Amino acid sequence: MNTTKNPPSPDWPESFHSAWQMICSRPADLEGLPASRWKHAWSTHPSAARRIHNAVLWQKPRTIIETGTFEGLGTYAMAKAAAINGGGTIYTVDYDGDPEASIPPEDWQQLRNFRLENLEKARADFPSVKIVFLDGDSRIVLPHLFRDEKIVWDLFFQDSMHFTAGILAEWRIVKPHASPQALAIFDDVCLDWRKLPSHLAGHRDFCLHFVLCEALGRGWRWKSTGEGRGQFFAKKMRD
Repeated sequence: MNTTKNPPSPDWPESFHSAWQMICSRPADLEGLPASRWKHAWSTHPSAARRIHNAVLWQKPRTIIETGTFEGLGTYAMAKAAAINGGGTIYTVDYDGDPEASIPPEDWQQLRNFRLENLEKARADFPSVKIVFLDGDSRIVLPHLFRDEKIVWDLFFQDSMHFTAGILAEWRIVKPHASPQALAIFDDVCLDWRKLPSHLAGHRDFCLHFVLCEALGRGWRWKSTGEGRGQFFAKKMRD
């Protein structure tokens, strides 16, 4: 019988260390996942979609926070896993526009249309999962969300800003609202450790910062993979 703690199913190991290989390698049934349609190839990488889907299956989060909805493909992959687990809520945040990219307004409108369609498909396909889209800068939207809704999150998927200052700004907002065994996934932020010197040379040193300033002696364990665009996972241990 299930409990409010939603323990791992029998085929998923309980510990983060043991589950990591399965999260990375276990095939994921992503039938129904919409194809990326936007002309700019920034959407969730297929290997990343598999990992976040598997991570949700393992973690069984009731509340998910996502930054960087984009086309909504990552949202769909997580919603499908959440539905298998019995349901939950996904708060997903994004806004259109990139000061470093010269993209015409009609392209941003096309992205908005694709996102709306994909989020509606996810809601229709997985009615047990509540999907709330929040339009705006995460650094402004999230403090209001936590203040107004009193949310405690179980899984945070960070896929918006991909530079250290921006990632840390979001992390410092969400960190105080993590559940005792929360899981955070940072997408497109780091390569495997063998490539760390070139990673640091590009000033994309969030992973090293997290290990030195957030994890060591502070109750967080981490794993990373360079497959696809690279992801960094951080698992909170019991308070």
